[in-house]
Parts: sequence; structure tokens; C-alpha cells
Amino acid sequence: MPSLQERLRRLRGATGSDADPAATSQRPEPNRQHRHATGSDADPAATSPSVASPADTSRPRPSLAARMRRLAPARHGGRPAAPVAAETVADQLGAELIRPGLALLERRHPLTWRHGRYPLGRCLEGARAQPGTGLDDALLATPEAAVFLDTETSGLAGGTGTWVFVAGLGRIEGRELVLRQYLLLRLDAEAEMMERVAAELGAAEQLISYNGKGFDLPLLETRLCLNGRRPELATTPHLDLLHPVRRAFASRWPDCRLATCERKLLGVERGDDLPGAEAPAAWLEWLRGGQPGRLGAVLRHNRLDLLSLAVLIPALAEVQREPVRHGADIRSLARHLCRCNQTEAAERLLEAHRRELEPAAALDLAQLKRRRGAWVEALAIWEALAALGDPAAILELAKHHEHVGRDLAQALAYAERLPDGDASAHRRARLRRRLQRCGDTGALNR
Repeated sequence: MPSLQERLRRLRGATGSDADPAATSQRPEPNRQHRHATGSDADPAATSPSVASPADTSRPRPSLAARMRRLAPARHGGRPAAPVAAETVADQLGAELIRPGLALLERRHPLTWRHGRYPLGRCLEGARAQPGTGLDDALLATPEAAVFLDTETSGLAGGTGTWVFVAGLGRIEGRELVLRQYLLLRLDAEAEMMERVAAELGAAEQLISYNGKGFDLPLLETRLCLNGRRPELATTPHLDLLHPVRRAFASRWPDCRLATCERKLLGVERGDDLPGAEAPAAWLEWLRGGQPGRLGAVLRHNRLDLLSLAVLIPALAEVQREPVRHGADIRSLARHLCRCNQTEAAERLLEAHRRELEPAAALDLAQLKRRRGAWVEALAIWEALAALGDPAAILELAKHHEHVGRDLAQALAYAERLPDGDASAHRRARLRRRLQRCGDTGALNR
């Protein structure tokens, strides 16, 4: 049998090549080359049809950050701008680099600072509102122990693929509102960021957010789990201010986004503020190309969100006290009080604005009076609405005269005014039969 060297010499003679057989062993297999050329993380150089030399294959593969920078949009005459060091970014933002890849920016605002129509100190007054305002179901008596929470994320879909890259926390300390913003500059610093955020939130006696129950808190819990920590945030009392805003204005405003709330209720105009939807792109510009251009705008947007949370508390307390002046939905506010077993407060709220009540809200007021046995007051409301042709009020009067007043003739008179339908026809037929059996068109006494 020919030796290996002899067979190699024959192969050279057949191909007419003097190439070193060791070099041919470096050729990638066709299917392997195709897989590298089409993969989502492929090096652009790998798509070339030429075969790499042994010297090329010995070079280390570029890092993910280097490949992302290569794909970033070209600047300055077609060449990518030079990446900026994280230390320089932190210094430009006025932040402190507390570990590689994690910056902390702290700002202090005196409670006399005005944000829109309200000074920050009013949050203490609003948080200690008396029962019946609709805010006391979640607030504690010590707002100084509460933490305001707002995050900026890599997307709005949530789930394990969404990163929290800014965690903004606010707390009242003495006569100041202290805002602390954690900024993630490197993905491998997330564990440290989550550790510090969880420690601050865990020490809070109250969390205050805007849509935090539905988005911020679940996302933070997900990131904590992915970093090997057991989240324990759900047990902390949480006031999500989106819900009282929706109760008051969902039927009055086109939407209940925080930006809408700022314009219509707080008197805040942000001007050139970076829209929240552009925050993910600003962070990706930093990760891919080392360009921090819009990170400062993201932090400013987050800081304004936190300030709005603070003054939204006294604003909502005012809405509860003077709903008509703010254009709130009085009926929705009263129904929430009823759900909280505060029926007396709900009746007081409706009675105080009786002249401005819509028919549906006036009917709710009559029902509250009926439940506590104030029939005369309830009848007055029903009769006023019936005079305007309100079918619900006419039905209530028909029921009352049949079952409470025992005046079948009056009950039938109101039943005749009801809109046609199976239920109305059945009620009229029943009342006529009862009157016929009585043999009396007057009052039924039995």
C-alpha cells in the first residue's frame, strides 16, 4: 500500500499545485462558510467568497461591540465617530462612575421648587389627605418613607429581552427631594445596578409610580430574576397614580399618558424634551457606537417624570375636592369611593355637585339615598329626571309606587311612559291584572 507521502505527491501531480497540504486543511466546508455568512452576528469580512489564509484564521474574532460599531451609521465624512470613554460620559453628565459601566447621577431640589403649578412641598400636604379623597386607600401617613419610581427601558414590550438602562428614584430627605438616577453604560454592569436599585426599593415603605404596577415593577422583577436575585418588591405598598388619573379623566381626555396629565392638570410644558419613545434609540447609539449624544436628554426626561410624580399627588387631591373645576368625571370618582366602602363620602361628593350632575350620576345619588332609606330625597331626584323624559328614572318611579307606595294606578301611569319593549309590556300587563283583581283604580292597601 502506498505511503501517505506518496499519495500526497500523486495528488500534487494530478492538480498541478505545489500548495502545502496544511494550507488546504484550513479551507472551510461549504455549508460551514454559508452558515457564518448568513448568521445574525456575522463579521462583514466573513461574507467574502475568498478563502482565509492560515494567518487570517489565527486572529481573534472581533467583539460584539466592535462589530456593532462597524455597522453603526457613518459620521464625519463617512467614517464612524470615535467612541467616547465611559469616564468622559459620566463627567459630561455630571454623574459619578460608581463601577465600570454604571453611573449614578444625583440631583437635589428644595421643596420650594415649583414644577408647573405646584411647589414640590405640596406633595406632603396631598399625601396626608383626609379620608374620602380617593388617595388614602394606598398612601401611608409618612410620605418621607416613600420612593418615587420611573424607568427608561430598551423597549416597551417587556419580557426578558427588555433592559432597564435608567432607573430613576426620588425620596424626600429633610426639605429636599433627592433624585438618584442609575445609568447602565455596559451590559455586564447590570447585576450591580439591579443590586443597588433593589436595596433602595426594599428600604421604602411605599412606592409611587405612573403605570409602575403594569410595567416598571414587573420589568425590574424580571431583570432581578435574570441576575440571580429573588425579587421581593411586590409586597411593598404601591400607589400607581395612573389609576386615579384614569378614574377622574378617562372619559374626559383623549388619553391618560403622563404627558397629557402634565399639560392638562399640572401646567407643565416640556418644550424640547426628548420623547420617551426615542430613549431606546439613544441608548443603542451609545452601545453600538460609543456616542453619548442623547443620553443627557434621556436623563432629563426621566428627571422630569419623577418631579411630575411628586406634584401629581396634591393635584389629584385637589381634583377630588373640586372635580368640576378640573373637569373630572364626578360619577367615576363617586363609584370608586363606593367600591372602597365609603358610601357616605360618595354621597357627599355627588350632593355637593348636584346641579352639575349628568343624569347617570344623579341616578347614582338617588340610589345611595334609597339605600339609607331617604325615600323623599330619592323621589325628588327621580321625579326631576322623569320630567326630562329619562327612562331609568321613570322605571324607578314605577317600581317605587308598585312595591313601596302600593299605588298601582300611579305605578301604571309611569309604566305607560316607558319605551316599548318586552319588559315594559310585561310590567304594564301585570299592573293591569292586579288592578282588575283589586276592583279598585285607587290605592292598593294590603
